[in-house]
Amino acid sequence: MKTPAAMFVEAGKPLVVDDIDLPEPGPTQVAVRHFATGVCHSQLHELHRPSPNLPSVLGHESTGVVTAVGRDVSHVKEGDHVISRGFSATLRVLPRDQRRPT
Repeated sequence: MKTPAAMFVEAGKPLVVDDIDLPEPGPTQVAVRHFATGVCHSQLHELHRPSPNLPSVLGHESTGVVTAVGRDVSHVKEGDHVISRGFSATLRVLPRDQRRPT
């Protein structure tokens, strides 16, 4: 699956917004269609580290709706509205053509 992402690919350069490939959610993962997302202060600090982790996808604080859950997930279900803060890079977001129009 392809989805747009804001990526930090080179220190001192502007962010790159491009499509990335994301796998289907695993057994303990949740797919969320994002309504809004933000870059937190800890990620801003990462941009200015002497040796930042590159490339890095930014924006791990968000709101959205669950669109799919892995087989071992029991705390949320499809259709639940969620707020996330800090998640691993394995969280996937839906491509533009599958998002709710704004």
